[in-house]
Formats: sequence, structure tokens, C-alpha cells
Amino acid sequence: MPGEKFPFFLLLAFTMVAFSAIITELLPAGVLPDMANDLQVRESSIGRLVSYYALGTVLTAFPATALTSGLSRKPLLMIVIFGFFLSNAITALSQNYLLTVVMRVLAGGFSGVLWPLMTGYAARLVNEKNMGKAISMVMAGSTIALSVGLPIGAFLGQIIGWRGTFAGLSALIFMLIVWIAWKIPDLKADEKKMNIRVKIFKMPGVFLVMTTTFTTSLAVYVAYTYLSPIMVTNGIKDNAGLALGLFGMGAVLGILITARFIDTHMRSTLLSSIVLGTSVLFIISLAGHFYFVFYTCIVFWGISFGGLPSLLQTATINATNGLPEIGSSITVTVYNIGVFSGAFIGGLVLDYKGPDAISWTSFLLMVIVISLVVMGRRFAFPSR
Repeated sequence: MPGEKFPFFLLLAFTMVAFSAIITELLPAGVLPDMANDLQVRESSIGRLVSYYALGTVLTAFPATALTSGLSRKPLLMIVIFGFFLSNAITALSQNYLLTVVMRVLAGGFSGVLWPLMTGYAARLVNEKNMGKAISMVMAGSTIALSVGLPIGAFLGQIIGWRGTFAGLSALIFMLIVWIAWKIPDLKADEKKMNIRVKIFKMPGVFLVMTTTFTTSLAVYVAYTYLSPIMVTNGIKDNAGLALGLFGMGAVLGILITARFIDTHMRSTLLSSIVLGTSVLFIISLAGHFYFVFYTCIVFWGISFGGLPSLLQTATINATNGLPEIGSSITVTVYNIGVFSGAFIGGLVLDYKGPDAISWTSFLLMVIVISLVVMGRRFAFPSR
């Protein structure tokens, strides 16, 4: 039974696993030009590696969660994390684009099991009153990855190359395997019936929340994945590390702002974030060739994005009547469909319309997101 003392050190391991998973997912965007040159493919092909990861997640989240529901949690968690280690290590050594694609799909497949597994694990390690705090601590790993980890990864990519960066990530994940084997207690399976997942979509507001989650993810990753080409076409030196770092700084500020208002003004906070992000993309599309304008917009884009995962996850939990584990598995799937589609569509836009059209595409998608949130006033995103 969970004790009264909050298991900070145990949950910190999960935070680091979440950090590593997000870095694994998005690192190709941070080392895009070098990776493309080394593997002798187009930059859009490297951008699609993010899509292939998301595809693996989408394909496995539901079926793999169902198939593994009867297994003990700790052995399953270690297998999943070892899968991340193996796929990143092979990616670091790969000389072939097709092999790299296979490893990305494999890593994404393990991700589809990881997020619902970690959410449920964290919730069961604490008592009920600390459940939200525990899940928030685990999910903080993804925010830290975006705000600090990915910029550092892009910076390291410029110093030690993309292969060295993937190898370093593999080393970090191996240390996490040792940490979990040493410290994390095993838990028996906590089976969930899949028919509950189906019924969730019949709850008022759930479908609209999921549609909004998908469209938001789609809009963000159309542009985020191809930030380097956007910079180059605007006449700005390709410094993805700086841009991602500024984005991350903004994201941290966005999280702090969201944390202050999410419980009392969730709808208005969500709308404000989306409107800010939409405005930023519009300005980048019009005046992104000015250094000061571009980098200022990147900071505000980060602010707008920082709180969105928490806001959308909270909306999901509210709409599903407080079923965080089940809602989480669905949200992970829908969000990653958006990541897959965004990186894929962004690549098509880059190939056929050029970098100038990427930010415009993202802007138009964000306008749709605003419309969805406005429509969801009653059930999906009610006022508080």
C-alpha cells in the first residue's frame, strides 16, 4: 500500500524516463541538417523520422496496452526502456536510412506502451491525495525535455555530431535501466477493460477534446519539426540550438503561468495560449526575416505551447470523469497521430511549396483550433 511520504526519488526516475522518451522522439528535428547530409537524404526525410516514431506509438498504444495488461509492471517497464536504449544505440550506428526508419518505428512502438504504463505506475505508488502531484511530476519530464533537453541535444549535435548525441542518449537510458532495477518496486497488473475505452468516446465533450488535441499537435509539429528550413529561408543563420533554447525558455514560463490559472480559469487560459500561438505564427509568416522579430516570436511561441499539454490533459480528465490512466492512453495516441501527421505534412509542404509555406500552414491549422475551443464551451472546455 502507498505510504504517506511522497516518493520523490522513485518518481524522479520516471521523470527522467519521460525526459529521455521525448528527446528520443524529437531529436531528429534538432540535428536535422547534419543527419540529412550524413545519411544522404532530404531534410524532409529526416523530419519524417519524427512521423515514423509517432506512427509506431499510434499503432501500439491501444493493442499493446491491452496485451500487456496482465503482466507485472516492473519487468514490463524495464523491457520498454531497454527498447529505447536499443533503438537509439542502433540509430547512432546506422549507415542506412531504411534501418533508421525501422528503429524509429520500433522506438515509437515502445513509447505507445510507456506513457500509459508510467502514468498508472506513478498513480499507484502514492495515496489518492497525491495522485495528481505524482502524475504531474512524471509528465514534467516531457516539459524539461522540450525546454532544456532538446536545445542541449541540438547544441551537442553541432559539437559531437548527431551520432554522438544519439549515443549519449543511449548511455543515459542505460543508466535509467540500472536505476529502475535498483530502486523501483514491482507492482502486480491492474487490468483495464478495453470496452471502457470505447465508452469514453460517448461521454459529452470527449470527442471534441480529442479533436482539439490532434489539431493542436498537428499545427505545432508542422512548423516545429522544420524550424531549421524556416530559419534559412528567412535569411537567418541556421542555429536550431538557439531557437529551441528560446522556445524552451518560453515554454517554462508558459507552464508557470498555466499552473497559476489552470484550476480557476482553464478555458480562458487555453484560449489565450492558442490565440497567442496563432498570432505568433502569423507574425513569423509575415515578418520572420527580421532577426529580432523571429527570435522574439520563438519565445512567445514557447509561452503559448508550454501549458497546452497540461491544459489538454486536464480537459481530458474532466471530460472522462476522472479516469487519468485510460484518458492518458487515448490522449497519447491522438497526440502522436498529430505529431505523425504534422511532421509528414510539413515535409510535403517543404518539398512542394517550400519553407515559406510551412508557417502559413501551421497558422491556418491554429485558426481551426481556436474554432474548436470556442465550440466546446459547454462540455469539452467549460468555463470555471
